[in-house]
Amino acid sequence: MYQQLSNLSDRELISRARKLKDREAEGVLLERYSHLMVAVCLPYLKKNPGTGAQTVFPQLLQRLSNGLKVQSIQKANEWVHQTIKTYFAQPEKQVPYYPSRESRDRLHTENRVEKAANNTIEKQALIAQVKTAIAKLGNDDRYLMEQFYLENKTFADLAAQKGTTVDKIRNQLKKAKSRLATQLTN
Repeated sequence: MYQQLSNLSDRELISRARKLKDREAEGVLLERYSHLMVAVCLPYLKKNPGTGAQTVFPQLLQRLSNGLKVQSIQKANEWVHQTIKTYFAQPEKQVPYYPSRESRDRLHTENRVEKAANNTIEKQALIAQVKTAIAKLGNDDRYLMEQFYLENKTFADLAAQKGTTVDKIRNQLKKAKSRLATQLTN
């Protein structure tokens, strides 16, 4: 069962932990982010030498377990990071997690795309909005987006055409996608 659960996405694990009260799914999710938890906790534990890891980690795991059942979680890594930060800032208070504006906007756009798959009118509106947003991009951004997504060119092909490195093309495309997402959410 563990092997099957470890292949599930964060969203599916959260859903299983919440709806089915599956403790094993909860454990897989928390184990997946255990390295992040330790990395975020270490600076706080160094600053406060009197705080013992033996008490901090069980309390954090309990807080994460409780939050998993009631909080809306868009990105698990943001949720873990924010929960740990608020634990060290206010250990006596259970401060709820609020997703970042960026992740809420992304979720809204993902929901629109899912809805558009079944609704022809919504699909037409989304296509028109994407075309308008792409038209507002700069020439380089538009070229990269069209070549990569429409012409199915690889990073290596684009790097060879532009005479640059694959990493630069990857970063440029990432920035172009970010600008496109900004256009769509505005």
